[in-house]
Amino acid sequence: MAIAIADATLADLDATRSSLDFVENQLTSTISNLSVTKTNVTASESTIRDVDFAEETANFAKLSLLAQTGSYALSQANAASSNLTSLLQ
Repeated sequence: MAIAIADATLADLDATRSSLDFVENQLTSTISNLSVTKTNVTASESTIRDVDFAEETANFAKLSLLAQTGSYALSQANAASSNLTSLLQ
């Protein structure tokens, strides 16, 4: 009788160990997947930030060129006005 109880207990213990191993494997797999997902999200965020930086750099260059062009046009208009005034005198 005691041997039968010990055998039944060992069978239950084996089933419990098997269940725990299964859960451990699932958790290990989930942790690994989350680690890969985190790496991918970080890489995607970096790419998005790099794209935004490149876009803003190009936009800044364009606006800077427009500002310089406007300043040059204004200086030319002032020079033409000054030349006309000196010719009329």
